[in-house]
Amino acid sequence: MLLNIVLLSAIIISAGVIGYILLRKFPRLKTLDVDTVPAAQKAEVRDRLLMERMKRSSEKGKKIVKKGAVPIFKLIARAVKALFRKIYDLEKKYKKEAEDKTELRGGALKNKVGGLVEEARKLVKDDKLKEAEKLYIEVVSLDVKNIEAYRGLADVYLKLKEYKQAEQTSAFVLRLEKKLSKEIEKKDDNGQLRKTVSNAPELANAYVDLGYTFEMQGNLQKAVDNFAEALNLEPNNPRNITEMLDAVIAMKNKSAALDMLKRLEQVNPENQKLKEYHDVITAL
Repeated sequence: MLLNIVLLSAIIISAGVIGYILLRKFPRLKTLDVDTVPAAQKAEVRDRLLMERMKRSSEKGKKIVKKGAVPIFKLIARAVKALFRKIYDLEKKYKKEAEDKTELRGGALKNKVGGLVEEARKLVKDDKLKEAEKLYIEVVSLDVKNIEAYRGLADVYLKLKEYKQAEQTSAFVLRLEKKLSKEIEKKDDNGQLRKTVSNAPELANAYVDLGYTFEMQGNLQKAVDNFAEALNLEPNNPRNITEMLDAVIAMKNKSAALDMLKRLEQVNPENQKLKEYHDVITAL
């Protein structure tokens, strides 16, 4: 009984110390928020991503506790030690990054970022997703508006089935692409001038990527809304049509599915899945 009281006291004191450190060092510990990130500094973006990783790791620890795999006091003691170690490691990492960034400028920074992105892509191909995530976060710490790094992160989270995190990251990519948009007039396939934006293909892809994260979470209406935005920008892009087609089929919207199938047949008549789509829609 006395031992339990001593251990409990130690845990409470440790928790207080951890809380003090977190309040001092990480005043904005929350997930990536597309309403605040655009105005944030590089360190804030990096901190949010890294702390989200720590949060997900702690959630895994909670599952272990529920299963009773490890005695409660031993588990808490390990968690306290691990969290202290992580905080210490993060402080060392940030200090080193701050020193490194003073030396990286212009072409050197661009080369560093490009190399890290390429290495992260290779890790994704090798299914080393956690290692790739770390590299993409490192890129963000160096270049807060690096769209390729955020796209890579969203892809990693999709592969890890962390759909909410993928949604938030994809939403930020969309926000960045919108900031790059400029209204222009461009001839369509029929030679008619139509209003569009300078980065229509990239912006459409961002809408599709965000829509797909909603689809994976079962929110088909939000998925369709984003696919519709992509189609407004790039109406004849087979990918945009296919994503919308899959979504309306999932919603069992037969008329919309037939409309999308017709459009797909027009822009991509060689598509091998046309007959399969026709059969699925007929059965709705």
